[in-house]
Amino acid sequence: MGVEEEVEFHPKEPHRSIKGIANKVQSLREEKQLMDTLFQEVQEIGKLDRISKTWVGQMEDIARETEYVINKYETKLENKPTYVRMQNLVIEIILKMKTKEIRRSLEDASRRRKSFGLVQSLFRAESSLSKARILHRSMQPSLAVKQSSVVGFNEDVEVLIAKLLSDEEHRSFISIVGIEGTGKTTLARLIFDNNAVALHFRCRIWVSMCPNYTAQLLIDQVAKEAAKQMMEGQHDDVLRTLASTRYLIVVDGVETPQVVFDALKKTIPDMSTGCRLVLTSRHSKEEQYAGTRPFVHPLHLLDDKNSWMLFTKKLKVEVPTELTDIGEKIVVKCGGLPSQISEISDLLLDKGVTREEWSSVLEELNQDPQPWLVALWVAKGLVRQGEDEKPPEQVAERYLTELIDANIVQIAKRKRNGKANTCRLPHALRQLWLKNANQSSQANAEREKSIIRQVADHLDNNDIWHNHIHPHCRSTSVSLTNLYKDVLLFISFDSQEGNKPGQEVGSFLKLCISSNCLLQLRVLDLECVYKPKLPENIARLSRLRYLGLRWTYLDSLPSSISSLFKLQTLDLKHTYIHTLTSSIWKMQLRHLFLSETYRTRFPPQPMINSLSNLQTLWGLFVDEETPVRGGLDRLVQVRKLGLACQSMSLEPRKMQEQLDAVADWIMKLEFLQSLKLKSRDEQGRPWNLHLKSFGIHMKLTDMYLLGTLSTPSQLQFPPSLVELTLSHSKLKDDPMQILKDLPNLRSLSLLAESYMGTVMVCDFQSFPQLHVLRVWKLEQLEEWIIEQEALPSLRQLEIRMCPSLKMLPQGLEHVNTLLELKLTNMPLEINTENHNIPPYCEVYRDL
Repeated sequence: MGVEEEVEFHPKEPHRSIKGIANKVQSLREEKQLMDTLFQEVQEIGKLDRISKTWVGQMEDIARETEYVINKYETKLENKPTYVRMQNLVIEIILKMKTKEIRRSLEDASRRRKSFGLVQSLFRAESSLSKARILHRSMQPSLAVKQSSVVGFNEDVEVLIAKLLSDEEHRSFISIVGIEGTGKTTLARLIFDNNAVALHFRCRIWVSMCPNYTAQLLIDQVAKEAAKQMMEGQHDDVLRTLASTRYLIVVDGVETPQVVFDALKKTIPDMSTGCRLVLTSRHSKEEQYAGTRPFVHPLHLLDDKNSWMLFTKKLKVEVPTELTDIGEKIVVKCGGLPSQISEISDLLLDKGVTREEWSSVLEELNQDPQPWLVALWVAKGLVRQGEDEKPPEQVAERYLTELIDANIVQIAKRKRNGKANTCRLPHALRQLWLKNANQSSQANAEREKSIIRQVADHLDNNDIWHNHIHPHCRSTSVSLTNLYKDVLLFISFDSQEGNKPGQEVGSFLKLCISSNCLLQLRVLDLECVYKPKLPENIARLSRLRYLGLRWTYLDSLPSSISSLFKLQTLDLKHTYIHTLTSSIWKMQLRHLFLSETYRTRFPPQPMINSLSNLQTLWGLFVDEETPVRGGLDRLVQVRKLGLACQSMSLEPRKMQEQLDAVADWIMKLEFLQSLKLKSRDEQGRPWNLHLKSFGIHMKLTDMYLLGTLSTPSQLQFPPSLVELTLSHSKLKDDPMQILKDLPNLRSLSLLAESYMGTVMVCDFQSFPQLHVLRVWKLEQLEEWIIEQEALPSLRQLEIRMCPSLKMLPQGLEHVNTLLELKLTNMPLEINTENHNIPPYCEVYRDL
């Protein structure tokens, strides 16, 4: 292609040529500055190997060529009169070609560096050049959002920013794909927040997709944000205005990429402004979206090296040599997932750097959550209702307590209120029982009389059921009859990406049930299996007590599920099920977990009484149409209640009546132990809470309230409370005075806008049992006084984002039981070194 074919003349815009030449010269000057910085860093490295020296020599040649081009065209620009410069576009065209040649040489050098495996120290120096070169700016990319989260993402960031800032004028689509926990959102946020990206795009829009997000809601959110950034909130023809500028839209957490791409293309025309559309998704299939094949950037699990780097960086301490072996085992258990590695590292931060402590964490990776364990025992028929008519769940909890007291079961993690959260068998006992179980299994196999009672699919090729669940080709059901007819429990740990796991487990269940197998099944737990295809013949599992579908993202249930009359626990948390079928009222459920984020709704109740034994109702979405009065308020045996109330219309009176009905229902629940109640208006903002006296709630121990508390009766909390969280309560009176006499309170969290005053005082001998205190985002709080002998049992104190609090609480030095003080985003005026910190307290600060 000749020069004439590339030139696009603009006779009415002569200034554009001057600006283009100046920009390209400035870009090259920045490239040269960065290369000079590289050579300075190389000198600091010291001795290099032969290959590295050769590579540096090649980079020096590129630097000399860059300097020659800069000097040549700066001279031309300076020596020509204005009228000549305004008409001569050839300079700009040639300079553009020279710039591309230099960048191509740099890219080739970068590839050679990777191919020949040059020294790591040299890579760090070259990496700073490469990132900044891609950005076309004098500043380096701001990748220090969270340094720990950047490990393993260096090349991903380089590639994606190069795509974002490329010379391509037509709109381009970029898809970041990977399984849950690989860091898709983190990577997208890194490039979105990058300084050079921010300068390159006039408008940047971030949208986080919810399960119930429609294409129209997405477009509305984009238009709203664009109007705010470019038109001072005016929405007139905002999308056309957006199309005419250079914009970046990132859509995070997309389930249906094609729908999103098509919706954005249809609504926002492509005006060749160099705009970019980026989404993150679990779906990795490359398809042609919106008539264009997107650039798909897959995120893979971290290798051992990067996993260890992330682990050690998150720990913020050097791993002692004697702990390296056990640390590596912990990292291997994380399977290369950045989210899992970060979570485990955070856990280790709270423990001592000793072999004993790290060994305990390694064992915790094989623990069981206490609520799940209790429900499992009940479902398997191991626990029956007590002679004193107590429900089997309470009997099971008593059994567990006795096992803990006898050191047969060990608490692995406690909740903030001191209760057991997860537990495990002690290591020695576990090893002994596993050995005996293996010996027993081998003996049974030798006698060919093996009876399988439990199936736990760990994707292990050595398991006898592996080829049946994950076959290369579907076999006949002849071999299934004797193997699975006596199975009582089926658990799948197949959390692989895509539709295959759900299809395989669905086919296995359907085949087994058709072959008269699994008919004795009591527990079916498919947590994290993506959209399992439950067969219609599931109704034949008439003995099923527990059905776990948490984190499956399932969007519907087979209609025959209402025939599972003995089902006690149905877990639909983190699914896409919008409305339960009316047949739910016919079931004998004791525990029902719903998806609050997807706003799972309850159907109207038939005239007959039902669900009378329901103990747990968690995650229910309540709006104006929810059948509370005359429906849900008949469920008076509920012990654990979690409701998210939100108005979905512009009629506040109707929603206030619903909130009153909810308050009346709560008044009836004399057995209530846990309450989580949220109230939001039609725009999702915290709203009024309607609560009445807690006088009868003598068993209520855990409470989470989000919403405004306005009347004194709402602040008369029951003395049985062990854990209390308040958010957006907008209290005018000091909460420390309201709550100080609660005798059993062990954990108190005062979150955003829970208190609107300026002073808090913890009185003498107040909060006798409080162990954990969190104070977050109380923006008006200026002074906090702790009197002597107040908070006598406090172990952990966390203060976060209280900008008006310029000093630590006065009297904190008297709290000698304090072991941990966390300060997050607090004013720099707070200098802990100038305060008397309790003697055994560790201070953690995050600016």
